[in-house]
Amino acid sequence: MNDFLPKITITGEQIKAARTMLRLNQQQFASFCHISIGLLRRMEKTLGPVSSSDAILKNILHSLENSGVEIVEAGYYEGYGGPGIRMKGEPTMSSDVINLSEVAEIKREQEVVKQEAS
Repeated sequence: MNDFLPKITITGEQIKAARTMLRLNQQQFASFCHISIGLLRRMEKTLGPVSSSDAILKNILHSLENSGVEIVEAGYYEGYGGPGIRMKGEPTMSSDVINLSEVAEIKREQEVVKQEAS
């Protein structure tokens, strides 16, 4: 093992969260990452860092990166926290964020108007 290269770490929770974020079932995700479904199931059941060969872990990370998923290591990210995942991309402007409460209120108002018109 090369002591100069950083150890690849990814947790079972991160793998499952990434699969969910990509809206893939286990079979689809295993095929996507070129691993067996049995290995994926074992990895997703793991609490904390998964143990596997560096080649397999690199393959999973490469597949996730190509799909736009970024692995967040444990550490300081505007607050302390554990490892996680997020989608890569440009930061959104507050004007681009949809307020779901406002959308729901508008839909309720439209329904009331429809009912009154009937």
